[in-house]
Amino acid sequence: MDGTEAHSDLLQFFPEAISVTCDGTYVGKCTVTYPEPRGIDESQCPGCWYQALDDAVAAITPPRFRRLVDLPEGVTAWAKRGKKAQGLYLAGQVGTGKTHTAWTAVDAWCRAAMIKPRGGVSYGTWDTRIAPNVIFTRMTDLLDDLRPGDESRQRIRDCQNAELLVIDDLGAEKPSEWTQERFYSVIDERYTRQHPLIVTSNLPPSKLTAQVGERASSRLAEMCEVVAMTGTDRRRPGA
Repeated sequence: MDGTEAHSDLLQFFPEAISVTCDGTYVGKCTVTYPEPRGIDESQCPGCWYQALDDAVAAITPPRFRRLVDLPEGVTAWAKRGKKAQGLYLAGQVGTGKTHTAWTAVDAWCRAAMIKPRGGVSYGTWDTRIAPNVIFTRMTDLLDDLRPGDESRQRIRDCQNAELLVIDDLGAEKPSEWTQERFYSVIDERYTRQHPLIVTSNLPPSKLTAQVGERASSRLAEMCEVVAMTGTDRRRPGA
């Protein structure tokens, strides 16, 4: 790529500079020209860095949800807090765009927090494993992953410690004492550490206790901002 053309807006990152040109290598160095006596300096190219971030987000996002959608004001405000964000609860009926909104919120949050998503990678032993830092999972899939076994213990730790955890379609699972305990083990750790969390659900917050138990619902109520998703089922023709 031509670095001069690829990142024509680089001056926004260097407001005191006269000109900024990228070397075009994608991994990114740029030459920054300042007024004398400071002269010429070199820096990591922020344009390349954000392009790599966008590519990393796209790599974990299903094709259907890669098109960014307009976010409700409350979701935008939440995402802009970056690492200081805590919980976000997207509640609405089927087809109101909760999952798509959640994926766009992941994109916005990653940019604000300057986090490049990565998947869990193992190099032969758990000691050299790189844990995922952004996890997006359906509630039913999460519970399947948490069934007893060595891998379930690792999955719990990953969900507890990820920089951002998204749990989609909470309430689709059949509630039981076991599902409530497993869910609580994840939520309580994130609540304690004040790690960012997004939850989508057809259930209003008032019905959470029966679904996830009193302890988990209490923590979600304290840590989450609720954004109501309204409208008709967007998946149906003419909606």
